[in-house]
Amino acid sequence: MAIPKTARMEKNLGKKAVVNQLDISAPFQWLAKGVSDFIACPTLAIFYGIIFTAVTYGSWSFLTLSATFHDVSTPILAIIILVLGPITAMSLYESSRKLANGETPSLSNVLKAAFKTNGGCPSIFLSVMLMVLAMGWMSFSPLIYAIFNTGSLNIVSEDQTVIQSILAEITSGQNMGFVITYAIFTGVLAWIAFMISWFSFPMVLDRDVDPFTAALSSLSAAMKNKLVMVIWIPIVGVIILAAMALTYNFYFAGLVIVIPIIAHATWHAYKSMIADIK
Repeated sequence: MAIPKTARMEKNLGKKAVVNQLDISAPFQWLAKGVSDFIACPTLAIFYGIIFTAVTYGSWSFLTLSATFHDVSTPILAIIILVLGPITAMSLYESSRKLANGETPSLSNVLKAAFKTNGGCPSIFLSVMLMVLAMGWMSFSPLIYAIFNTGSLNIVSEDQTVIQSILAEITSGQNMGFVITYAIFTGVLAWIAFMISWFSFPMVLDRDVDPFTAALSSLSAAMKNKLVMVIWIPIVGVIILAAMALTYNFYFAGLVIVIPIIAHATWHAYKSMIADIK
C-alpha cells in the first residue's frame, strides 16, 4: 500500500542526509542540553513523562497479573513502549525545536506534533517497523530456548513462564551455548532497532520526509558515528534501567524525569548529526 505524501515529502524523495562526524564527547553534550530543555519547560516535560510512566506501569501491572499474558508480559511491554515512546517523544522534540528557535512551547502547540498527520503518518509507520522487530524477538526467543533444551518447551516447569526460564538459564550460566546465541540474537535486533529509530522520528518531524528516507538516514548516521553510538546506547540503557530499578516500588516514578530528558537529548543528537538532506 502506497504511503500518502505531502508536497514537502515529495520534494525530499530520493534525497540523502548529510551526516556530521562527531567526537566521543557528543553524548554528554546531548544530555546536558536535554537537562537544560527539561529545566526550561518542566511542566510540559513532566506532563508527558507522567503519561509515559503511567501507561508503562499500568501495562506492566496488568500483564504480570494476567493469566493470559503473564508469560509474554516482557515482550508485549516492549512493543507498547516502542509505540508509545515515539508518539510521546514527538511532542518533546517539538518542544526542543521551539526552545532552540526562541519560542515558548505550550501544551496546545506541541500536542499537535504528537498526532501530526505528516502525510502518511510516517512516525506511525516507523513504530510498526519497530513492532515487527519486537514481535520477531518475542517469537524466536522460545524457539532458540527450545533448540538448546532438547528441542521441546516441555522442560519449562508449570510454575515458570518461558521468559522466566530463559532468565534462569542466563543467570545460571550453565548453558553457555544458549546464553551466547541468545545474547547475539537479542543484541543484533536491538542494534538494528536503535539504528533505524535513532534519528528517524525527529527527522520526520523536522523534515517531513518519508519513513524509508528517515530510517536510511538514521542508519547512515549510526554507521558513520559507530563509536559515539556505542557510548550513547549504554548511557541511555543504564539511565532508564536505573530509573526503573530505583523507583520500582514507587510506580517507576523515575521515568517521569528520565524519559523527557532523553527525548530532548535525542533531538539535540539529531540536530548535531544530520546537517542537511540533499
